[in-house]
Amino acid sequence: MKFGWKMTGIAIMIIVLLAAAAGCGSGNSAQENDQSGSPNSENTGQNRQPADNSAAEPETIELEFWTINLKKNFEAYITENLIAAYEAEHPNIKIKWVDVPGAEVTKKFITALSTDDVPDVVNETTGGISVLQRYGALLPLSDILPPEDFEPYFEGLVESVTYGGKVMALPWYTAGPHVQFINAELYEKAGLDPNQPSTTFDELFEKGRIIHEKLKTVYGSNDIPTIELMISEGLPIVNEDRTEAVFNSPEHAAFVEKFVQAYKTGAIAPGAVGKDDRQLQQTLDNELTAHVGQSTSTAINSWAKNNPSLLEKIKVYPAVTGKADKVAIKDFQTFVVPKKSKYPKEAAEFAKFVTSAQKQLEFCKLVAIFPSTKKTLEDAHFTDFEVTDLFTAARRVQVDTAHKMTLGTFGFNNEQTMKDYYNEQIRAALLGDKTSQQALDDAKAFWDQELKKQ
Repeated sequence: MKFGWKMTGIAIMIIVLLAAAAGCGSGNSAQENDQSGSPNSENTGQNRQPADNSAAEPETIELEFWTINLKKNFEAYITENLIAAYEAEHPNIKIKWVDVPGAEVTKKFITALSTDDVPDVVNETTGGISVLQRYGALLPLSDILPPEDFEPYFEGLVESVTYGGKVMALPWYTAGPHVQFINAELYEKAGLDPNQPSTTFDELFEKGRIIHEKLKTVYGSNDIPTIELMISEGLPIVNEDRTEAVFNSPEHAAFVEKFVQAYKTGAIAPGAVGKDDRQLQQTLDNELTAHVGQSTSTAINSWAKNNPSLLEKIKVYPAVTGKADKVAIKDFQTFVVPKKSKYPKEAAEFAKFVTSAQKQLEFCKLVAIFPSTKKTLEDAHFTDFEVTDLFTAARRVQVDTAHKMTLGTFGFNNEQTMKDYYNEQIRAALLGDKTSQQALDDAKAFWDQELKKQ
């Protein structure tokens, strides 16, 4: 298989990147002294002007650079491809590398901010950025970098780290966009063409209705109108200053009602109302659902391990999206610069270097991640490979749809509790216990209470 894209490896490497571990290191290179201003000892007995120190070497600047759990597996890349390469191009800059366990980076960052010893360039998740925003700790990068410096990155990712019109971070890498899965065998039994995937939820639900009508024990999918799907539809979730939920408009209610009606026809499986989506009753795994509109590609890992025969039946396509044609992912990696950095301009320039198209390409060749820069995906590494199985087919889809990625989280305190309450109201609407409008009104009331505590 091209590029070694075995999904067990993908899962391991993504976990390695985001799990906890710690370590630190540094890369230093000797700087040559400029001797052009040295006095000529042979010219004695003559009046000489004092040496011109205006051409003296610039002050050496040390930037403290934090990453999240990369030292164990990627020390050579960090020290050679990033630190040594940058120092060679910028002789007056030295990079001090500190590797931080993933679970501790935001807490450690906040602790450092209470001292005068703060890092300059910090790898943070989008969730961590939202926490740091509450402390007013981050320097808006759009205040020190021109607009064209943000153009190489996918627009949706830049928008996701923009607060009050200010870009607060440079996007780095992601796990890739969601995809759509179809059980081709079940489609054919229901008289549907598995080579014609749905592009809208209306299409997905109509096919789901037909599937359940033709195959009584099989349902469409377990897709429900989560916050992420609201974002995909282009429907706002909170107001601009993030103090109030706004997802209870008539447009929002109409979107939820589509799912309510789909649930009644079997286009959405009965078990979709379960609280734990890891233990749903009808799934692609047990072939009691025939498709899913949006799923992480890592679902293939489970099939390869637990039900390999299923791999031959599944086809993968771009995720079903709403009117906004966006795919809302849960998190991605970024770089930020604290306001207390002594060298903010130099820090921002180093963050640009680390997240540049070429450096991201080099990193992507080492681990199964997706870049945040458009040009990286134009390289042969992402374009010239043979689709031979479900693994490489998913890779092709993700490459083609990476530009659709946006963020589906906000970094609120108790955000998961807020989303759980929202989903509980959605389940009540699907079961007919509440109208779609009432469910959203109740969810909004809870969110508004929580937002007051932020």
